[in-house]
Amino acid sequence: MTKSSRPIHQLTLFLVLGVSVLIAVLIPSAFFLMSYQGMQSSLKSETELTANSVNSIVHSNQKTWRFEELRLSELLERASHDKVPQTVLIRDSENEIVAKSGAIPPSLTISNVLNIYDAGTIVGKIEVYRSLLPLLKSTTMVAFGSISFGAILFFFFRELPLRTIKKAFQTIAESEKKYHSLYETMREGMALHRVNYGENGEFSSLTVIDINPSCAAMFASNGQQIVGGSSFLLFGDVFKEFLSERLMILERGETLLFDLQLPGTDSFFNIQVFSPAKGLVATLLEDITESRKSEQQIQKMAYFDTLTDLPNRALFYDRINQAIANASRDNSSLAVLFLDLDHFKNINDTLGHSIGDELLVEVAQRLNKHIRTSDTLARLGGDEFVVVITRLGEQLNATSVAQKLVDSIQRPFTIKENELHITASVGISLFPNDGTDAETLIRHADMAMYSSKESGRNAFNFFSPIMNQKAITRMENELGLHYALEREEFFLEYQPIICASTGTIAAAEALVRWNHPTRGRIPPIDFITLAEETGMILPLGEWVLRSVCRTMKLWNDAGLPRIRYCVNVSSRQIEQQNFPETVRAVLQETGANASQLEIELTESCLVSNIEKNILDVFGMRKWGITIAIDDFGTGYSSLSYIKTLPIDHIKIDRAFVTDICTNVQDQAIVEAIITMSQKLGINNIAEGVETREQLEFLQAQGCSEIQGYYYHRPLSVEEFEKLLRIETTRLD
Repeated sequence: MTKSSRPIHQLTLFLVLGVSVLIAVLIPSAFFLMSYQGMQSSLKSETELTANSVNSIVHSNQKTWRFEELRLSELLERASHDKVPQTVLIRDSENEIVAKSGAIPPSLTISNVLNIYDAGTIVGKIEVYRSLLPLLKSTTMVAFGSISFGAILFFFFRELPLRTIKKAFQTIAESEKKYHSLYETMREGMALHRVNYGENGEFSSLTVIDINPSCAAMFASNGQQIVGGSSFLLFGDVFKEFLSERLMILERGETLLFDLQLPGTDSFFNIQVFSPAKGLVATLLEDITESRKSEQQIQKMAYFDTLTDLPNRALFYDRINQAIANASRDNSSLAVLFLDLDHFKNINDTLGHSIGDELLVEVAQRLNKHIRTSDTLARLGGDEFVVVITRLGEQLNATSVAQKLVDSIQRPFTIKENELHITASVGISLFPNDGTDAETLIRHADMAMYSSKESGRNAFNFFSPIMNQKAITRMENELGLHYALEREEFFLEYQPIICASTGTIAAAEALVRWNHPTRGRIPPIDFITLAEETGMILPLGEWVLRSVCRTMKLWNDAGLPRIRYCVNVSSRQIEQQNFPETVRAVLQETGANASQLEIELTESCLVSNIEKNILDVFGMRKWGITIAIDDFGTGYSSLSYIKTLPIDHIKIDRAFVTDICTNVQDQAIVEAIITMSQKLGINNIAEGVETREQLEFLQAQGCSEIQGYYYHRPLSVEEFEKLLRIETTRLD
């Protein structure tokens, strides 16, 4: 080797060495980086999909989702992860593992963590760990090949520089081919763009200069139709605006990441944008259409009613809060209409829930036709709908809208060849007069709706402060009822029932009273109906029955007259399958005489239970118990049950007795009831007798027994016992 060729040879050796080292490092590094980036993207998408699925389970089971380990584990097992070892963990808010999928991977992993939300609150997190060992093994194999190739290349170049250089070019060509192969087989879409500048050096456009097959498939093209075209036509104006503002960021070597819906399609992509060289922009696309659709479906489930597609409670509260904010800002008013279908339960009970569901769907469609697009109709649940009407003015008022809604429901519905007739009751509250927040407005509209039901249904009512006071009183009574029994706040009074012909005490009706510790005596009308609605009538009714039987036994043992003791029984008590057994148990427990016990039933109780348990109740007559029908003539009087059921007494309601001396119609009704009962062999009792004239008229008609203030008001236990003792002395 000559001195003149030595520098060239050394330069060649350094060049060959540099190329060899570059090849040995660059190929595995590029392979690792691109594969790692793809793994990151795949892991993120999988984590998001799994988190969305877990969130849907959390929303449907907010309190118990942590205990659905099997369901969560099955969900995790279905997650696709390209057969790469991975572990998926679901932890709760206390970092305890709720569910787990997969074996624990090696220490070298790539991970992703997403929070699990419930109503905006973090209730847990999902952790996904994917092993890097397969990638490292692949990279090691590539590195081993690259290093081997570089060493061989260096050896030959050292001995044969020209041949080595030639082979180096061949090797580079092969490397490029490998890169191109990797580029073409990527699952993600890759596109390369050239940056075009205007005459003033300002950014003007992008031109697609290359795309891989995955990218062409995403755009349903063979690639040739895209290359050479405008990138903005491909990605849309949103991409143009986004890139125009951030081109300098890309030129500094940073990467941008965003989601984009392609123009004219329902396809969504996660796009990474970076600049591999000055004047070039690369886009890496990942199709997230399915995950976005799943997210939209979950969003819909979270904010829309699955049956009617109307906004649900959560979305409605958001809408009404926005409406209140706008009304406050504009100094305007709005109305909340609370609508409830009348007797909807009867349709579910008689025709089935499937018919009921279809009816709700058609009701929602009808209601939607009568509100503006700027207003909101929502279904709160069951057969309850609510509307918020904004910008009330002379051309639009809550009254006209409410009437339209009521009228629209009145028209018959035809569902599966069933013609259904149903009505609706509506309550209206106004902002700001009736409330300044969503909760208050809805609650007051609900109160007004119940007022509509109480006034006859198929109508609408506005909220008033009186309703609010009634609701507060009702709430206080309901709360107090739960503790009244255990606090011994209830007591009994007895009103004597007098034999019309002899003037002696024939019976006594037991009347329950409530002495509230702070509000004093509460009238029965304020708590009996409430007790029936809340179910408190069951323990209260049993307490009354037991108290009457215990007192009856004490007075019998004391030698007092053995009269009948009448106990009122509600429909809720009759609906119990074991009511007769309860009565039998009380009689056995107290030792009371069954022949002195009379059960008073209302006519409505007879009608509603005639095919259910009422026959069992009348079966108690074989024990000696007598049955009376209370308030006869005011309910659903039916000669059929009067004729077929073995009734012992009917009580003529005070409504017919009050004006019996002056009202010809009342006289005729009372005469008819007494005559009918006599011919059927049923004793009759007149209630509410307060004057001598009323008594004489009833005696003249042959009335059996008299109850009312003319003889006695309801008496305390002590007062009635004294009366019985006086009766004993008089009879002796």
